[in-house]
Amino acid sequence: MSQVEFNSIPFQQQALALALWKIKENDYLRETAINELANIGLDNNQVNFILNQVKPYLNESLNETFVVNLGIENNVFESAKYQEEIFKKAESLYEKNILNYELVKFNLLKEGLNIAQADLIVAKLYKKVSAMVKDFQEKLDSGVISEIKIQPNPEHQKGNVGKDQVDRYIAYGAHQMEQGYLDNALELFDKAIELDENATLAYANKGQLFALKNDKEKALYFTNKALELEPNHPQILDNKVDIVYDLLNERKIEEQEFISIIKDILTKDSENPNALIYIIQYFLKQNQLDDALQKVKKLFTNYHNEQVTTQLLLNTLEQLPEEEALRQFGIIESEANEEAKYQLKYNKGLYLKGIRKFEEALKLYDDLNKIQEFSWSYYQMAIMKNLQGKTTESLELLKITFNLEPSLKADAKNYPELQNLWTNPDFIELTT
Repeated sequence: MSQVEFNSIPFQQQALALALWKIKENDYLRETAINELANIGLDNNQVNFILNQVKPYLNESLNETFVVNLGIENNVFESAKYQEEIFKKAESLYEKNILNYELVKFNLLKEGLNIAQADLIVAKLYKKVSAMVKDFQEKLDSGVISEIKIQPNPEHQKGNVGKDQVDRYIAYGAHQMEQGYLDNALELFDKAIELDENATLAYANKGQLFALKNDKEKALYFTNKALELEPNHPQILDNKVDIVYDLLNERKIEEQEFISIIKDILTKDSENPNALIYIIQYFLKQNQLDDALQKVKKLFTNYHNEQVTTQLLLNTLEQLPEEEALRQFGIIESEANEEAKYQLKYNKGLYLKGIRKFEEALKLYDDLNKIQEFSWSYYQMAIMKNLQGKTTESLELLKITFNLEPSLKADAKNYPELQNLWTNPDFIELTT
């Protein structure tokens, strides 16, 4: 899933709700939640982000559920023998469910501990684990440990382990791949496939692994294997887009084959942003303006804030007659939400600037700034005033621009349409 889509607050709220539901439903085991989050297109980093964000809600839920627990009698709970036994149970649970302190707490509460007692044991466990992690990191940094290998358990055979263990091998493999231990990661993915030949994410991760090894043909093979099992998985489809694009650049596939694959991907995920970008570029190259326009509208719907969307929208509309281009701006605006409308009007201003209808563009940007001030709107106004030869007005607008976004000073010192101002003393003062 693209980071833009993932970062939207409504989506993250939905993902959090899904994770919370699935974790609670499965007695605080995370595997089902991880699978569900992966199924909606999240990558490993995004899944981990959601799992971290959901922790406070899980803890709150545990406290609400077990608030009635009276706990273990103090003289028993504080005894050395009981402390040793209960801590060993907590450690054992943690070893089987790394980083899942909520599951440990859940099981302690089921043992009859009250919330304060369970929190005390979990805090003690956390302290011990943190000390171990610190010691391990120091050894890693010093070179005492140079590589960490996770060895598959030979006793794990098909039929005698559950899906949760398969998922663990996939997760371990993904972690090792992220750390750069590709051979060990491959071993772990292969073990997952040995245990379950339908482990979609094991094939998908093997595809990513071979992409990292720069073996794009194998990367495509295993990505296709994953898609045979889950043809519409958005993240795996996105991976395939990247792989076939690399194959095109390496001249290992022809453009027509690449476009055929991209079109096929869009039949399964019509909103895949990278596939849309490539197909729009192709349609523009072939002068298939109606097709390009259809796809660029779809891209704009979900990714209107992206620079590449703005450029493709302008590239498409600039090839239409002016009257038709302006009509299409109106159509897109009628279908857009308020945030997208603001961005579309900004883009329309760029279009008007491009056809040198400066007064119309200036009025549009002035109206936008009355709704919400935007540094780039003032910046475009300053550029147009300069192109009109109105230096004083241009400098005034640049002053407002830099007050809103100082980083644009560097851009202005290199912007071709402001070149005539580069030696102007007032411009030099504004941009220093």
